[in-house]
Amino acid sequence: MGTALLANSTIKLSFAWNALIFWGTWAVCIIALGIVLWAALRSKRWDRWTTQDILIVASLGVILEVYDNILGDQFLKPIIDVIPGADLLQVHDLPYMFLLMVGVALVRKPGCVTAMVFINYLLSQLLFGSGHGVLDWTDGLTQAVFCDLYIVARRGKVYAPGASLWSMVVDGLMIGLLRGGPNAFLTDFTFDPYLNSTYYTWYAMWRDTWSNALANGVEAAITAALALRVARSVIPSIGARKGGAGGPDVDPFAEPPPGASPPAERQPAGAGPASAVSSAADVLPSEGELA
Repeated sequence: MGTALLANSTIKLSFAWNALIFWGTWAVCIIALGIVLWAALRSKRWDRWTTQDILIVASLGVILEVYDNILGDQFLKPIIDVIPGADLLQVHDLPYMFLLMVGVALVRKPGCVTAMVFINYLLSQLLFGSGHGVLDWTDGLTQAVFCDLYIVARRGKVYAPGASLWSMVVDGLMIGLLRGGPNAFLTDFTFDPYLNSTYYTWYAMWRDTWSNALANGVEAAITAALALRVARSVIPSIGARKGGAGGPDVDPFAEPPPGASPPAERQPAGAGPASAVSSAADVLPSEGELA
């Protein structure tokens, strides 16, 4: 009886505690962003971001927005939620997590998840408005920055060349868990109470946290390998290896470095002696010149 009363009681902290937790979350997000930026710009474990990476992230951020707030919320979610248990299992998030994992497979650098989700979130604010402006950014940051911290902690092994299927599934599971769980918990516990004066019961917070974390994790895990196949269809050199399992990664579309000699043209079979004879004929004087 006591457990049921606690589960159905509303979470109502004082304004001071809500403010402390809210601004503490901001501080954690800023520190996490600093770590991710350092890894992306200073660490030697990853190559620097390229123009191609920026274009990929921008494109996928727009696609995420189109699905998340237009196709997903307006068309698919009302149809899917009619299925029993679909809302609890977050089935409508499956395409979203697949697109997010495609972006991770294409870029594979710290900051890629935050960039895609934040572009999605900014577009949502521009198109549909926001009641609190910058203060609402914590909703977008807590969906992504912890995923990038995981990519940093993996030290460049997320979708690394030669990665096994099992490692891709585990990476997808962790990225999905970190995308859905912390954001759902903080939204119910502090964001909505502090910004919108919306309060939840302990049971509702627990249900939202585990359902978002588990569902997003499973969805990202089962689409991780498919996301890599899609990424390779876009950029065939991703994960390509030549010269054996331990050989260096080779991009077949890369331009030769400056100063490198062009590859020698292969002569057709049987052309060697003929070319040698023709060269000798060009050098030797003719009979008229000898006379």
